[in-house]
Amino acid sequence: MSDEEVGRPDSQRESSTGTEPSAGKRPPLPEGMSRNAWKREQKKQKWLEQKDARNKYKKEKKKQKKLEKKEQQQQSEIESDQGEEGKLENNVDASDVGHVVKAGKNDMAQPAPITILIDCGFDDLMTEKENLSLSSQITRCYSENRRAAVPVDMKITSFDGRLLERFDSALKQQYKNWKGISFSPSEYEVPESDEDRSRIIYLSSDSDDTLTVLEDNKIYIVGGIVDKGRYKSLCLNKANSQKIKTAKLPISEFIKISGRKVLTTNHVVEIMLKWIELRDWKQAFELVIPPRKQEGFESARMKRKREASLREEDSRSDMEDSKNGETSKEVPGDVK
Repeated sequence: MSDEEVGRPDSQRESSTGTEPSAGKRPPLPEGMSRNAWKREQKKQKWLEQKDARNKYKKEKKKQKKLEKKEQQQQSEIESDQGEEGKLENNVDASDVGHVVKAGKNDMAQPAPITILIDCGFDDLMTEKENLSLSSQITRCYSENRRAAVPVDMKITSFDGRLLERFDSALKQQYKNWKGISFSPSEYEVPESDEDRSRIIYLSSDSDDTLTVLEDNKIYIVGGIVDKGRYKSLCLNKANSQKIKTAKLPISEFIKISGRKVLTTNHVVEIMLKWIELRDWKQAFELVIPPRKQEGFESARMKRKREASLREEDSRSDMEDSKNGETSKEVPGDVK
């Protein structure tokens, strides 16, 4: 055997020597079909069999890239906040330290005497994807509070389980450097006295009571759960069992929403922050709730489609008018 043949696959060495593989290794060819045609057919069949697997792989890869991009954006946002705070600390003179509130983008802002508490005690009720979504919403809550004209004291309770695991691993424990927010692995404490409990209000869209203002020295609990409406009255029932007051945001009084009036955790927090700044519920809702969820919203695509339809209708009407005008004209006879 030559040196060249040593490096060749067995099939090539067999063909070069003129010997065919044993008949048992190859199935018989269909009648009237050449071996090359049969190979092409087998490749095509294999490609079709693997089509679903390929599509699933592509879909998962696209989904993963989208999640990674979202996490990178959130991480960049947080690092930007921390970078600006670091610049502030380096540029402040020793004589001015007492006059500066080091609060990142809302420097010099005086925090409101209000606490927003996000209750994350629903870990076992959510899927992995929903848990991931909640971690993103908490990150957004922190970011918006850092930017707020009037920030609040923010607390995260029941910060354990898969949520903590995600913040420790995928989000690289960045939360440990966050300012103006505290994390507790335990459930929030419910005071024994009625007077102390009256300072706590659990927000729930199922409540019969509606908020009119956010009061100083109150604790507003927001349910940290993503469930797509599977669990009805979950937060309301929990608050009732703990004898805690409940209330809902005055959505219906100030804005019309298409679909269910259940907002994400970060939207609830953002609306509250906007109200504290503006003291206007309508403005707060319109600034925070995505336009696509507001009744009467028309996207750019819908607008283009509607305008194209109107143009087509006008054009058709003009053609019909023109045609009717031509047929109504009198044709003069020949003059002899």
